[in-house]
Amino acid sequence: MWFVYVAYLLLSDLPPGSSLLHITSQTFAEIFSLSLNFWLLLPIIFPSAAPVNNPALEGVFNIVVTWGILFWGFVIDGRNQRFSIITFLIGTAFLTNLFFLPWLGLRQSNQQVPTNSLTFIEKIGESRILPSVLAVVFVISLGWGVFARPEYGDFAVRWKALLDLFFSDRLAYSFLTDLIVFWLFQSWLVKDDMARRQWHNEKVLWVVRLVPFWGLIIYFWLRPSLKVGEQEKSV
Repeated sequence: MWFVYVAYLLLSDLPPGSSLLHITSQTFAEIFSLSLNFWLLLPIIFPSAAPVNNPALEGVFNIVVTWGILFWGFVIDGRNQRFSIITFLIGTAFLTNLFFLPWLGLRQSNQQVPTNSLTFIEKIGESRILPSVLAVVFVISLGWGVFARPEYGDFAVRWKALLDLFFSDRLAYSFLTDLIVFWLFQSWLVKDDMARRQWHNEKVLWVVRLVPFWGLIIYFWLRPSLKVGEQEKSV
């Protein structure tokens, strides 16, 4: 899947826009501009200093990034693996499926309950604060895309402009592709994570499989805390 993703999205001329082999300075400028508006902090706090982009595209970009960060809820999956999951999670936050898909392919099945205490990063991944914060960011990003910068028109105008971008701009098209791939594979680690907690809920598993982003948010809210050794760690 990773080879298909790279060959199709980055290297081929099948999607709209220029491939990575023919990337332009305009694309670099677009990436830099969107990155400056990460989580919309700059346009909300210092709007005069923030780059002005299509708000719907900014919303989609921040939703993609937020979804990538959501997989930190599985950081415990890195225990006893051949490779460090931290590298892949950092890469997923910046370059999405260039790093997320390789982790799914390289990892070994891991249903083992941790026998020693959680690290600081693992405690963050286990905390229900993480999915709650990311859920808020998702809602803000969605609201930004629909309502921010009124000069971009009403919802119908914004939706049409966003569709035009999806099918004319390689970067926007890659965001759409990443959303679809994240949705297809967001439940990949759930079965092992459930087994690690001695918990199985078929309904929740199907919610994760079928509901993009929010299915995973619901899972992280509902899953039992890990039992580390003999003592349950409540987060």
